Amino acid sequence: MIRIIFADDSQYIREAYRRILETQAHFQIVGIAEDGEEAVRLAKEQNPDVAILDIRMPKLTGIEAAGQIASTNPDMGIIIISAYDDLNYVRELLKDGPKGRAYILKTSLDDIGELIRVVEAVSDGGTVLDPELVQKLVRLLVENDTPGISNLDASEREVYELIVGGFADSEIARTLRVSQEEVRAISASAAAKIGIAGFDDVDKRGKAVEHFINRFTEVLYETE
Repeated sequence: MIRIIFADDSQYIREAYRRILETQAHFQIVGIAEDGEEAVRLAKEQNPDVAILDIRMPKLTGIEAAGQIASTNPDMGIIIISAYDDLNYVRELLKDGPKGRAYILKTSLDDIGELIRVVEAVSDGGTVLDPELVQKLVRLLVENDTPGISNLDASEREVYELIVGGFADSEIARTLRVSQEEVRAISASAAAKIGIAGFDDVDKRGKAVEHFINRFTEVLYETE
C-alpha cells in the first residue's frame, strides 16, 4: 500500500487528484491539505510514503513545504506539480539529491495515468522529471556543448531523455516502437559517450539522473 497526502489551494484540483488516486487499490489517501503549512503538518502526523504538492500555495510554496518535509523525513517521496518550467525550481527541489523526487508540469496531467505512474516511481525511490522539461534541459546542455551529451546522436538523445524522465525500458520501447533489447543497446551506447561507469539495468536510471542533474546544475550556475 502506498500512503499519500496531497496539497493544493484549489478545491477543484484536490477533488480531481482524489478521484484519480482512488482508482488504484494500492493507493491510500491519508491527508488532504489546502496550503503549504497544513501539508507539512500532515506529513509529520501521517508519515506518508508520498507527498504531492502544488508549486504555488498560501503560507508556504510547494518547494518550501518540500524542504521542511525533507528536513524531518528525507526518505519521503515528494512530487511537485507546477505550471512553471523554471529550472531553478527544479534545482531547489533536487539540491539534496534526486532520489524519490519528481517535478511535473500541470499540462502533463491531462493524461490521468501520468500521476499514477509518477506516484509509483517516486514511492520506489525513483526520480521523475517532466518530459517537456527534460527536453528543454537537454537542449540547454547541447547548446552549452556539455561534454558527452552534445555528442549523442538522435536515437541516443531520445532514449537518454526518456530514462531521465523516469520511463522504464518497456515504456521507452513502446514509445519509440523498438524492442527492449534495442533500448538497452542504445542506452549503453549513450552511457559510454557520456562517461557513466557501471551502467547496467539495475541502477542505470539512478546513474543517468544523477549525471543529468549534475550537468544541468553546472550549466545553470555558469549562466547565472
